[in-house]
Amino acid sequence: MRALAQGLDERASWDRYMRVECEHTDLRTVRRTIAWIRDEFAAAARREQKPGTARLILLDPDRFVAPSALPSLAEFAAEQGLQDFSEAEQFAAYEEAYLAGGRGGKGAVKASASRRIRVVERQLEVLRWLESLVAQDPRPGDSVAAWLSPSLAERLEHAGVGTLLALVERMNGRGARWWVQVPGVGELKAARILDWLHANEEVLGLRVGPHVVQPRAHVTAATLSAVVAPATALVPYEKLVVPAELDGRAGHFRVSPQHCLLIATNDHEAIGPWLASKQPAGVESNLSSTQRSYRKEAERLLLWSILERKKALS
Repeated sequence: MRALAQGLDERASWDRYMRVECEHTDLRTVRRTIAWIRDEFAAAARREQKPGTARLILLDPDRFVAPSALPSLAEFAAEQGLQDFSEAEQFAAYEEAYLAGGRGGKGAVKASASRRIRVVERQLEVLRWLESLVAQDPRPGDSVAAWLSPSLAERLEHAGVGTLLALVERMNGRGARWWVQVPGVGELKAARILDWLHANEEVLGLRVGPHVVQPRAHVTAATLSAVVAPATALVPYEKLVVPAELDGRAGHFRVSPQHCLLIATNDHEAIGPWLASKQPAGVESNLSSTQRSYRKEAERLLLWSILERKKALS
């Protein structure tokens, strides 16, 4: 909004500050979003009992001078090499150059340009005040619609991801290609969401694990353990907490412990050594392709048994 107030082109402003998922190609979307931001700022000013400030925010400074009559403040600052000067110093130099004689033109243009400069200066002051009033860091419980573009947020919400916390949990729980189960979200949009979460990781207090950008075959149990909390939910096998009444200690198809070849007290514990027995001879690193295939099916069966059927696997 500061860029727009100082005369920067709408599309150029969008490309610099707001571009997320190629919506900048549609100027109607750009202008609709700008209008929405102005309305939000104006509403915040009205909540503070400042109706005049609300009207000022909605005012277009360009109404006071023809765009071709004088350069914008940003153009003037670039031409004069004043980019590193403060806004007040830039305004002072602008006024001296165009409004105090020399290059100004007709008096009507001077007066109109002077009003525009005063409006812009006041708008910038108001924007600084509003920033301290309404700007805040993202929080885990915030809805995705509060921070992501409306179309992207709607797709996430339809997939059951309503908050930033739920989003991070979905990404950590599913790992690479977590976005496959979110219709309308592809690899590019998923990468931009991840970039935003990484940029706000410290203030959010939520961490997306490195396994989210790694193929499942390369993810170790230690990596998963660091980012996925144990839960009775759709989580990887290693992080699944099976309720005691469903852990299979007394399953219908369990024989007495003295007749069991595996040292396992419940179904979850039995899956681990069963998977280990599928490791080909001479392979000692990550899971083999055979083990990954068995693991996927065992994990699915266990999750279905516990979460859907509410029965012990055994």
